[in-house]
Amino acid sequence: MKIIRDIKNLNFNIPIVASIGAFDGIHIGHQEIISNIVQQAKIENSKSALITFYPLPKVFFTRENFEILPIYKKIDILSKFNLDYLVIIRFNDKFASMTSKDFIEDLVIKKLNIKSLTVGEDFKFGHNQTGNINELKDYADKGFFSLNIERKHTLNEERVSSSSIRKSIIDNEILKSSKMLGRPYSISGKIIHGDKRGSEIGFPTANIKLKPNILLSGVYAVFTYIDGKKYYAIANIGYKPTFNGNTYLFEAHIFNLSNNLYGKRLEFNIVSKIRDTKKFSGIEELKKNIKKDINEAKKILKIK
Repeated sequence: MKIIRDIKNLNFNIPIVASIGAFDGIHIGHQEIISNIVQQAKIENSKSALITFYPLPKVFFTRENFEILPIYKKIDILSKFNLDYLVIIRFNDKFASMTSKDFIEDLVIKKLNIKSLTVGEDFKFGHNQTGNINELKDYADKGFFSLNIERKHTLNEERVSSSSIRKSIIDNEILKSSKMLGRPYSISGKIIHGDKRGSEIGFPTANIKLKPNILLSGVYAVFTYIDGKKYYAIANIGYKPTFNGNTYLFEAHIFNLSNNLYGKRLEFNIVSKIRDTKKFSGIEELKKNIKKDINEAKKILKIK
């Protein structure tokens, strides 16, 4: 999969089978779309491409991070689908001001050379989201490209969407979100050095620096695999109010492990939220509550 981040001088010299969208989460509906365009491209002896945006338009306009997946994780997942191209468009003021007509004529037709386009039935584009599938249909009817409108995907009679996944994560319906994603909902990253406070109070942590994210905040029961072995843990996600922390972190206290993990890239599967973030009066109250959190996590994870 070739990744293209600069579309300024982009000009595909072969027809492309593509889909355009935010693809936040790469959920089971997205996965079906991607598999379909890859298969269609093979049949038509063409090339497949997924066109997405960074940052997500929703994040750009609200200035709040709603991402289900960070961009590096999204790339990692997409690399397994045998796509020919991943085009990541930098979403900024200039791109947001593009008219719907320019979006279709300059981007879709000229730069991307799309011969077959797949979008969701609620796909919007162009300045103030004035463009919709009816405008795309007009161009398709004129023979510029073929248009496939992807209908809603459902799971247990509920629509699968990034919005419903985000809501289920916030509502601590982690199993539901994982089913919609088609994989466990997880947090991953490189283990970094922290302030060592966890070790000082008897609960050392593996730390991952994250962008502040409105989906996750609090203490969670989690697990990870290290060198093929499964380890359970509790994780605090967010800031550290007891210490007036201003860095948004994922801090996991991994049970029965004392290995040096610095520099390793680990993935932690989220199982369930235990409690919200809370500021404690001091170290002793914090230690008491961490012990309670560990006991609660072990009940959730069904371990002793």
